[in-house]
Amino acid sequence: MTNLIDWKKIREGDKAVFDKMFDDYYLPLCSFISSYVKNQQVIEDLVIDCFVKIWEERQSLEIKSSLQNYLVTIVKNSAISYLRQNQIQFSDPEQAIQIIPDEEIDPLKDAGILNKLYDAINKLPEQRRRILKMAAFEGKSYNQIADELCISVNTVKTQMSRSYKFLRQELDVTRKTLNFLLFL
Repeated sequence: MTNLIDWKKIREGDKAVFDKMFDDYYLPLCSFISSYVKNQQVIEDLVIDCFVKIWEERQSLEIKSSLQNYLVTIVKNSAISYLRQNQIQFSDPEQAIQIIPDEEIDPLKDAGILNKLYDAINKLPEQRRRILKMAAFEGKSYNQIADELCISVNTVKTQMSRSYKFLRQELDVTRKTLNFLLFL
């Protein structure tokens, strides 16, 4: 993702800049709300609806924080509204608490953390990177990954463990924070 989006051009109706913003932020935002909403189609619809709303209201929007923080906030609020409207209940109250990060470990306040994450992921060996992306961004189970790549489930587990270790060291974050970043 990039922070080099010219909001003034979007406000003036530059579709190409808006499309770049969409391309940069769509997948990370989908990943972010996947901890709130478990239906992939609903996730995609919520994120797209937010972008549509931004485009429609672009001339009157005032973004006081970074663009990334603004997008994360509106998508998160959209997901929470969806859950409330559909009265989706958590079977365990602790589950609801666990998906909402503690303020003190909210890595999204640091606008550059996702850029650092993607840079670190790109440093992983090709197969390890592919396995991590399939698990984190595509939501595939270890069994599905193993079947698709024709490798053992133990190999997937080993590669994921090594990915976690490398990313925690590279980003200097806790396992909980890394899980939050990857499996939002």
